[in-house]
Amino acid sequence: MQPRQPEQPRRITAADIEKRRALRRKKQRQKRLRATLLLVLAVALIVGVVLLLRSCAGRDGGKTLPEDSSAQSGGDASKSEEPQTTPADTEPAAPQQTRLHFLGAGDNIMHDAILADAKKRSDDGGYAFAPMYAGIASLVSDADIAFINQEGPVGAGTKYVGYPDFNAPLAVFETLQDLGFDVVNLANNHMLDQGEQGLIKTIDNAKNYTFLTIGGYTKADYDSLRILERDGVKIAFLSYTTLVNVAHKGDISSSSAYLIPYADEVTITRQVAAAKEAADFVIVSMHWGEEAGWDQKSNFTENAQQQRYAKLCADLGVDVVVGHHPHVVQPVTWIEGANGGKTLVYYSLGNLICTMHYAQYLVGTLCTFDLVKNADGTTAVENPMCVPTVSHYSLNRDGLQVYRLQDYSEALAAQHGSTLKNEFTYALLQKFIKETVSAEFLPEFLH
Repeated sequence: MQPRQPEQPRRITAADIEKRRALRRKKQRQKRLRATLLLVLAVALIVGVVLLLRSCAGRDGGKTLPEDSSAQSGGDASKSEEPQTTPADTEPAAPQQTRLHFLGAGDNIMHDAILADAKKRSDDGGYAFAPMYAGIASLVSDADIAFINQEGPVGAGTKYVGYPDFNAPLAVFETLQDLGFDVVNLANNHMLDQGEQGLIKTIDNAKNYTFLTIGGYTKADYDSLRILERDGVKIAFLSYTTLVNVAHKGDISSSSAYLIPYADEVTITRQVAAAKEAADFVIVSMHWGEEAGWDQKSNFTENAQQQRYAKLCADLGVDVVVGHHPHVVQPVTWIEGANGGKTLVYYSLGNLICTMHYAQYLVGTLCTFDLVKNADGTTAVENPMCVPTVSHYSLNRDGLQVYRLQDYSEALAAQHGSTLKNEFTYALLQKFIKETVSAEFLPEFLH
């Protein structure tokens, strides 16, 4: 008797994701409506009780008090005639508020072992990446806006390879779309791994999908703002990188119509100003800092370059900075800007998916927060959190799966392929997170 094959998950489409999000927003609106109705009913009840008590106060044993009774109480009859309050006279319900839940993921790195594993999992000769993200799929689809950094070209030729010169198949873009990612960043150090034509091909390929692409532009539309709108709230996305690997394939020619947005103060200042004029929120993606060393001690904190650009963003009034590149988790903080406002900065989310060997590279975080816009136009960033994740693979470097750290265990850690190279324990993963990220940004299970 043949062993029963595991049931394949149903393919999730972009339409499915949008339906789930629309249902979520509908439930939020219904919740706000119920709260408003309860408030009105409570006010009406209080008013009714007050009126009843006033009516009773004018009676003494069933007899009406004489007209000059105010003299007996030492009061002024004219002052006792207070206007009666009705529900229509009460304060209006609290202003309507729009709240959008944001999720951001770090480096999506398609190593050779991941490509091989996805090939093995496919039943049609293609690549089956979706099962690798099953542990976080609901978090992505439930977010109103989901962001990810795609490390390296996608669909730049027919030879698909991993490190050091990446080129991922188009199935990667298809998977990110189906999972529900809304914004895909291309500005990173590996985006020229297949040369200028690889960048151009990736940008062109991305046009066939529903997500917004940032970090790869033509010179003609570089200053055209990338804005997503959800429930009447506009979010502008800007993207920059501080470095690009050019050793193997070379940089973009000066005559090219395309560019990668390198970070510089003049450009950032100009584009942030324009974004603030056009949108309710400004979110900046930064590929910055230094890659972590091979030991398990270095680069868990931001460097001077990151601090400088983070302060610049804060002074310009950016709402959130989402950082990546160091391949390890780095601190989360609020930075006060020159105008007194505060900018939320995630210095590095670490890796979302990879098959690197050392434990420090295999634990990452998803950033989550709420973008809140009130009826009076005021805005706020609330409830910032980190959701730690683990890139798990077997001793054969297959069976790749992204887990939430809270769903992981010492038993799974003991089966991780990284144990062939170094220590890999659940306790060590927790240690990396707790010693790097402030407790205020961590879930309760890590406290």
